[in-house]
Amino acid sequence: MVLIQDGDHRAFENLYERYAHRLNGFFYKMLWADREMAEDNVHDLFAKIIDRPELFKQGNDVKPWLFRIAANMCKNAYRKRSFENTYREQLEEQQIFISSVERKIDENIQSGMLSEALDKLDEDRRTMFLLRYQQDLSLKEIAAIFDLPEGTIKSRIFYIKKLLAGAIEDHEIILKDGK
Repeated sequence: MVLIQDGDHRAFENLYERYAHRLNGFFYKMLWADREMAEDNVHDLFAKIIDRPELFKQGNDVKPWLFRIAANMCKNAYRKRSFENTYREQLEEQQIFISSVERKIDENIQSGMLSEALDKLDEDRRTMFLLRYQQDLSLKEIAAIFDLPEGTIKSRIFYIKKLLAGAIEDHEIILKDGK
């Protein structure tokens, strides 16, 4: 990042090659399994780095810094989605309905037991889980992102795994009973 701040284009290319794929996977899992949205967010994140490299402070680790930016971008996307959902609900209340095609697309996005269970978690829990198990960040790196002690992160991730296991087990029981 120091080289990027000094205008080294090869350093930027190296950073992009090293992290773009992992960030894309993170955005994909966090943003409703939407490939296009994930790719757009990766490009937006790296555009921010090009436009404002001075935001990186020397002495910080790059990976947690990048994923902190990505997590904040996801929070913004959630806010936007929340606004859109509220708007849709208001339209429905006024007897203006969304097309059945759009509803089917929305339902298909939420497929898979783990995805469903992850979707039920709040933003921070989902982010912690995906950073740990999808992006393979260490507890120390996640602690730096959330500005929390490492022990707190370890405890929260244990609790998140317990919640997810319970949600998946409940889903399997419902499927077996046919209800």
